[in-house]
Amino acid sequence: MENRNIVVLLRVPFLDKIPSLKTLIIYLSKRGYHITIVTSYDEMYPQFDFQLDNISICLVKQRSKTFEVPTSMKLMLKSIFIWCKKRPKFFIGGDCLANILLFRLSKLLPIKYINFLLEYPDISSSKETRSLEEASYIITHDQWHSRFLQEHYKIGIGKSLFLPNASYTPMCYEKENYLYRELNIPMDKKIILHSGGLGKWFLCKELACSTGSWPDNFVLVFHTSHIVDSSPYYKEMIDNISEKVHFSVRPVSNEVLDKLVASAYIGIALYSVSELGYRALYMGLAAGKIGNYLKCGIPVIASDLPSLSYIEDYKCGVLVTDVNQVGEAILSIQEDYELYSKNARKCYQELWNPDRYLAEIEKKIFRS
Repeated sequence: MENRNIVVLLRVPFLDKIPSLKTLIIYLSKRGYHITIVTSYDEMYPQFDFQLDNISICLVKQRSKTFEVPTSMKLMLKSIFIWCKKRPKFFIGGDCLANILLFRLSKLLPIKYINFLLEYPDISSSKETRSLEEASYIITHDQWHSRFLQEHYKIGIGKSLFLPNASYTPMCYEKENYLYRELNIPMDKKIILHSGGLGKWFLCKELACSTGSWPDNFVLVFHTSHIVDSSPYYKEMIDNISEKVHFSVRPVSNEVLDKLVASAYIGIALYSVSELGYRALYMGLAAGKIGNYLKCGIPVIASDLPSLSYIEDYKCGVLVTDVNQVGEAILSIQEDYELYSKNARKCYQELWNPDRYLAEIEKKIFRS
């Protein structure tokens, strides 16, 4: 009888911040695989509930005392227990630390693991190098990521598979009023949405400052994918907030996120090359916020980076070289909004839609 057990290991329980991994888990579940997710509990992130019979969640308590067993060791021990009990066909490492743990586990037990490459690796880290090169397969986002891996690591041809960082939820064709209702924003205002992380890597302060030059009927909303109440960066921003800037700081599920995004007029995706380096330059289809905007028919204003050139190729948004160009980009999109919105959905369907990739992943990895 075919072994259809799969274990997904996550060091940090931020699955809703990894849309593509959640998409893969749900797809495999619906294809009859039994998924066990092993992760830690962290109150900063919402607990996930798939409500699918063949997906189970196994939580370990994060280390909170000096002489307590480290969280990573707890995850290792739990993974060994599950291996003894279920002999899974594959382990999937959902983040960097999880993949390092699986590499170590593969030296103790005859396991196979898939490195789900969430972000570009640190090329100076020998631990990440080994966890990549020893993996049976690597699931990454696009050609830019694959090319980077081939240039820096000893990875065989055919070992990398693509899956853009898109959620499993269907395309959204209706406008929503979620943010207007939640944040008490007047309906005569148009929302420019920055969804996801909050920090210097995304030029958030600079973006907030630029709103002074925007037309009066536009407001900026920052929606964060995790709780930021204790973040010094966030505290500094709210201390200098203007009436044009609003914050939505409670994480939501992927289903609710679609409604939230669909209440925006334009989506923002800015990346600081000075802070992120090659991780920004070769962002490509790893930018989950862009996929979410496009899926909801929301035009995009993004940083002018080579791997984001598809945004202007599809004419679904405008690329800017400086945050102070955002106001001008808003006006450009407004002039032909319906075309930009239509092209956003076309771009998602042809480039981002996970349905174009999932069957190939299953065929290559799980049916081989």
